[in-house]
Formats: sequence, C-alpha cells, structure tokens
Amino acid sequence: MIIATIRDVAKRAGVSVATVSAVVNNSKPVSEPLRQRVQEAIEALGYRQNLLARALYTKRTMTLAFLVPSIENPFFAEVLRAVEETAHANNYSVFVGSTNGDRAKVEFYRDRLIALGVDGVLTVLSWDVVSSDLIPALQAYEIPVVGVAGSRTLPNIDCFVSDDFGAGEQAARYLLGLGHRQIAFIGSKDSQTTVLRYEGVKSALSKSDIEPDPSLLITVDGYEEADGSRAVSELIVQNSEFTAVVAFNDVMALGALSAFEDQGFSVPERLSVISFDDTISGYTRPRLTTVVCPKHDLGAKGVAKLLARIEGDDSPPQIHKLPTRILARESTRSPWVAHYV
Repeated sequence: MIIATIRDVAKRAGVSVATVSAVVNNSKPVSEPLRQRVQEAIEALGYRQNLLARALYTKRTMTLAFLVPSIENPFFAEVLRAVEETAHANNYSVFVGSTNGDRAKVEFYRDRLIALGVDGVLTVLSWDVVSSDLIPALQAYEIPVVGVAGSRTLPNIDCFVSDDFGAGEQAARYLLGLGHRQIAFIGSKDSQTTVLRYEGVKSALSKSDIEPDPSLLITVDGYEEADGSRAVSELIVQNSEFTAVVAFNDVMALGALSAFEDQGFSVPERLSVISFDDTISGYTRPRLTTVVCPKHDLGAKGVAKLLARIEGDDSPPQIHKLPTRILARESTRSPWVAHYV
C-alpha cells in the first residue's frame, strides 16, 4: 500500500504544500473553496498526517499527560473528562497514567513521558508524586507541569485545587445550622486533604464556641466504600455521642450509609451524613448532601494554564484555590434528642 504524502495532496488539490499544512493544522486562514478542495483530496488519497515527522519539524508532539492516583475514582474520572475536552478543543491528545500510590510507577511514567517528548504534564498532587523527583525531572527537560487537585501544593508549579479548608468549614456550618453539635469526621490516614477538611470542620465548631472532640475523628487507611464502612464501625464501637458524620468523599459516605443501616441507625432519621465531591452522591439512598468540588474547572483551568506555559508564559507560578458549595439532599436533617447513638 502506497502512503500518500502532503505533497500528493497538494498536487491533487492544485494548491501549495503550505496551504495543505494550514488546513490540516488549522494554523492559518484558508478560503472555504480552497479548504474544500484540500479536504476532498485528503479523503480521496486517504492521507494521514505523519505526527512523528511533524513533531520533529515543530518540536511539538501535541500530546499532554495526566497522572492520577486512580482512574477508578469517580472524582478523577470527572476531572479527566474536563482535561480531555479542553485539550481536544486545542488539538491536543491526552496520555493518562494511574500511579496507584506507587512511587515505582511514578518513576516509570517519569521516564516514559520524557522519552515520549510530551509537551506538558498535568498531575494530581498526591503523596507519591510530590515526594518523588517527577516534577524536577520534567522541568529539567523543560516540560511544563501543572498540579491539578490534591492538597500537597508546591510553590514552583501552578496548582489548581479545591479550597479543602473552606469545604470543611462549609460542611460543618451547614450541620451547625441544622442544629447538630456532636459532629464526627471519617477520613483517610496520611491524607493532606483529610487534614485540611478536618481543620475546616474544627474551625467552624470553634467559631460556634464548641470544643472539637478528638474522639470523633476516625481515620483509616483508604478512601473507598469499604474504608467508610470500617471507619463507621470504629466510631460506633467507641460509644461516643454524635448526631452527624462528615465523610471524606462520596465513596466513603456510601460505605458509611451501609454500615449505619447494618447497625440499625437510619439516615437521616437518627443520623445525618454529609460528604464531599458530588460524584455518586445523587445515586445513593438516601441521596447524599455533599460539598460540591469544582471538578470541571480544575481540569479545564489546569489545561488552559499548561497550554499557556507551553506557549511561553513565564509568569510566576500561582496556587489557585477554587471555591466549593453545599448541595443539600436527603441525608441530612435537624437532630432529635433521641437520635444519639
């Protein structure tokens, strides 16, 4: 099979190679009649752009990378959707890697991304990434890096994150407004996001002259449904009084709902549950009240800044904390004195 070249297309359309290039790359204005002729020639010859040759000539691969802790996590999946949509609108493709908290995988992707010559990298600011040499290594090869989501912000790169401290305050203020005073928090160990959200909860309690109860903070090893269930079991066993639970994310909250049901504590009749992220919260029973994190804006704004860096933006890096908001649903209500566990 003979592979058509850009010169073959130009000859068939009766235009210059530069005109074909302008149409293919959408890099310069071309009149509609000329564009139509070029497109017809491309279709007739089955021409496909040689991206490797183009990259050698332009020094651009038109490829970005996005590293996430887990592609199965619905939060990161939604951020990825915004990343891919924004990249595609700018004629970039996206390479996705899941690190799973494994520094060996981070090192693998570090070497692979440098070898592939990606134009820029977005990465979730997770412990395995921040504690590795991934970012300095990429920067040494002049590959721009932007942090998206996570809480371990770095001063030497642009970071787009949710305001986790503010999100924790919002959750607690909402529960306080309903009349709750004994508010528990279930989160993940070694998680900076847990730390910030819980600090926000404590801040809201303190501003209402309520002394936070350390026994109502339960942290477990993971972030998944089973981890939420296990955290609730630990909370119940210690026999502390509480009327509401703030869960680290929607997935852990789902496990909490199941655990409370198994123990005979109905939600929201006996206990209120509030979570973060708004990923699966609309599909649980009861539907979860949640703090909505700006997933689309995190991805879209992160890509926009990364593309600006690729184009030569040399302004000082900034940390952008995007605001969150409460979405009230059926899992929360005012406490009743007999609700105490």
